[in-house]
Amino acid sequence: MTDFYDDENLQQTFVDAMAASYAAAAERHEERVGLLLAGIAIELRFASPALRHLPAIPAGQTPALTISIWDRAGTGVAAPPPPFDKKRITDRGDIWGFVSRRFRLAFHYGEFSVNVFDRKRGHGYFWVDDAARLPYWTAAAPLRTQLHWCMEASGRQLLHAAAVGTEDGGLLLTGRGGIGKSSTALAGLLHGMDFAGDDYVVVALEPKPRVHPLYSSAKVNRDQLDRFPALAGHLRNPDGGADEKAIFDLLPAYRTRIPDGMPIRAILVPGVADQTESAIDANIGLDAVRHAAAFSTVEQLPHAGKYTYGFIDELTRRVPAYRLRLGRDRAALATTLKDFLARPTPPASARAHAPAADWPLVSVVVPAYNRERMLPEVLANIRGQGYPNLEIIVVDDGSTDRTAEVARAQPDVRLFEQPNGGPAQARNRAIINARGEFIACLDSDDLWPDGMLAHLVDALRRDADAEVARGWPQLARLGANDDFEFEGNPLEGFPNYITGSVFRRRVFDRVGLFDPELRFGEDNDWFNRAREHGVGVLRPDCVSVIVRRHGGNMTYGKNLVQLNVLRVAKKVLDRRRAGATAPAAPTNPK
Repeated sequence: MTDFYDDENLQQTFVDAMAASYAAAAERHEERVGLLLAGIAIELRFASPALRHLPAIPAGQTPALTISIWDRAGTGVAAPPPPFDKKRITDRGDIWGFVSRRFRLAFHYGEFSVNVFDRKRGHGYFWVDDAARLPYWTAAAPLRTQLHWCMEASGRQLLHAAAVGTEDGGLLLTGRGGIGKSSTALAGLLHGMDFAGDDYVVVALEPKPRVHPLYSSAKVNRDQLDRFPALAGHLRNPDGGADEKAIFDLLPAYRTRIPDGMPIRAILVPGVADQTESAIDANIGLDAVRHAAAFSTVEQLPHAGKYTYGFIDELTRRVPAYRLRLGRDRAALATTLKDFLARPTPPASARAHAPAADWPLVSVVVPAYNRERMLPEVLANIRGQGYPNLEIIVVDDGSTDRTAEVARAQPDVRLFEQPNGGPAQARNRAIINARGEFIACLDSDDLWPDGMLAHLVDALRRDADAEVARGWPQLARLGANDDFEFEGNPLEGFPNYITGSVFRRRVFDRVGLFDPELRFGEDNDWFNRAREHGVGVLRPDCVSVIVRRHGGNMTYGKNLVQLNVLRVAKKVLDRRRAGATAPAAPTNPK
């Protein structure tokens, strides 16, 4: 049976149907506007006024990309019915299981829009039910998904970031929402700095990293309005509700302060600090800034995946990064930023990890069952973390192939062998024999993103009360040649992956080891018990494990009963009835 999610011919049929619907709408009216975004000529058919600050395409220049836009309310033409199960639409907007190197597809419930992009032809289609009823966030930043795909197809990247600068260069402000990116960028604008965007910007790497503005608006929480009295006359939505951000339209008043682009001198990760004056320091690791820049971007942009992570990795290798500590005196913030830009900054390559003696020993546990083919890559991935103080433990869980032989050949691997008992027993065997102050687990078919281990260990070192740090899982579909494509938004993945976590060794004394009776569901069971014990769990904004899906996964094809979902829930109820917080630690496996 052919499957739309994998079959490019069926995907092409849907794209052709979108093109036909647009053509029917365009028979009534069509307006074409050419723009130049980050050096890429784009033609918009049915133009969007929020992009009006962008320079027009020079006369005679052929657009490299085209986006066709229409709505049902204004044209009477609906989009073709979707050829997929609506239950597969993710919160991010992409379609779960949809895999294509050529086409991009997303549906956004918030604005009720369909987005399609043909990478080969460079043509996108955007349909919305009623353009007059777009939510405020879309009206302030229209076509974000389409422009994301356009920029990716052109070797650029939309980033969840803001940017300000001077004649000395630009500062890219990145990180999750609510940390001060917008307020910092607006403070710079109001005190004479150039403004290269808020919320989303475009970044190019060649020939040197450069940031380009995308929209001519800025957004802040309404409780911050009193900080920007000079912008009161530019407020688009003065009557918005308390949960609706205030939107400032910066054109035409600030047109001269919005350049076409600026070179990126440094990346700043803001955060509110309990101090009077703001300060910029280098107390931020390369891995931390990678995660800060990547996570919130990937969380929001459909089909963002390997390309986006790779782009941000390269950006952080080329540009130095700093922590911006936002003090209470925001009036002096622009002076801090200007003074920083006026000084020389060290090259990105000058940064290095602390000496090995400064990092605690981490025991990495790898349970393996018939993984002779994947095990070398997993071990290389662990070593490639660059973490300076490692112990690697492989537990061969009764394999019938050469798994043990492969592990035994590695000079830096401690190998334990046991009859097949499942991953919980294998991990327990390693944990009770581990020497490290910290424990990390990596399944033999998963991978860690670059720098993950140091990032989570550092998070625990900064919080002495926390005993576990875990990020979010990025699912990936493994292909025949061991290449893989990312699928879906990490925030919508299973939250309790053991392999994306770092544990203090002592936490297993409190909570117990993994339940050896559970071949499946031991992860949910352990984190249930940890919660019952009040264990402090940190959740940094980062992807901490790449979960590669293939036909040989233990959970492949299993139903909820086989995955012990009900059994794990019953254990919670049993503990409540018994008045206990957790069972005794599992017996020491032999």
